[in-house]
Amino acid sequence: MEKIIVLKNDRVGDLFVSLSAINLILNKHQDKEIHIYLSKLNYKFNFLFKNIQTKILNYDLNFLEKIQIIIFLLLNKVSTVYILTPKKFYYYLPFFFRKIKFYGICINSKKSRPSNFLRKYLYKKEIINRLNIKKRLSSYEVQKRLIGFDKNVKNFLSKDIINGRKLELPKVSTFFHYKHKLFSELLAWDYKKIKDFLYFISSKRENIIFSSEINKKETDDFFYKNFNSIDFKTNKYNKINEKNILFLKNIDGKNLFKAIYHSKDIIAPEGIISHIGYFLNKNILALMHFRLKNREDFINQIISCKEWFPPDNFKFIVLKKNYMESIRKLQKRI
Repeated sequence: MEKIIVLKNDRVGDLFVSLSAINLILNKHQDKEIHIYLSKLNYKFNFLFKNIQTKILNYDLNFLEKIQIIIFLLLNKVSTVYILTPKKFYYYLPFFFRKIKFYGICINSKKSRPSNFLRKYLYKKEIINRLNIKKRLSSYEVQKRLIGFDKNVKNFLSKDIINGRKLELPKVSTFFHYKHKLFSELLAWDYKKIKDFLYFISSKRENIIFSSEINKKETDDFFYKNFNSIDFKTNKYNKINEKNILFLKNIDGKNLFKAIYHSKDIIAPEGIISHIGYFLNKNILALMHFRLKNREDFINQIISCKEWFPPDNFKFIVLKKNYMESIRKLQKRI
């Protein structure tokens, strides 16, 4: 049978930005055998791809993995390859496999990829421009335009995970996520401020459920000692008070997806959680902070925002290093 390959071995947030495009691929090639290459980072969300063969690669391909991809192309009847992860190695493949149609996302930047020479071997390409701040399509729309299919589109992404047993969480919950880089590194908020911040948003919402980054022991220990929690490794509930805040400790990909799905809205740093929320049509308030040293930083940040933000219905707020100034801004938004 004719085979289709989708190359998507990157981060979790990047995967969710590509889901609409991947769904178009599934619509376009319903009669073909589709293989999707995921990374060890985003493979935990492979439950989205029912009846699709998934393979795991490193985020950065090693030599053996490159050879494995080449062998697969040599030994199988592959008609089309979609390069949705713009890694340099992938752009050499169209040069050697001329009979295969390669669709590719290209990057124009100070370190553009691929070169103009290699671009001419792509069957179809769409370009993400990181050189200026002119009006542009988001990465969501650029990838959908690359696929170029819009006839009677159906949803072929699996919903089995949300149709199964419902996760037992407080009803009418707002989902929050602690992102270390934003709160600790950029804002320089200590744990006391994070605790106060959670108390503040809980005063504006019926219930708060929240997650943290995996394998951050110090952070997990703090949240575990200060908030009611569920530990998804041990399946134990730890109740320490009557407050309406619940920490989802060690939450895995499936349960994270389900928790966001069952939440009413999301207040979280722009990134993995906001992109999952956008995919699930949730109301989102994305939290941000920009460390701008010069005009170039300012331009780069605008370009990044235009590229990665969803095309519409996406609200955000820029937090200040001064905690009380941030709270005053949030008072008007939540």
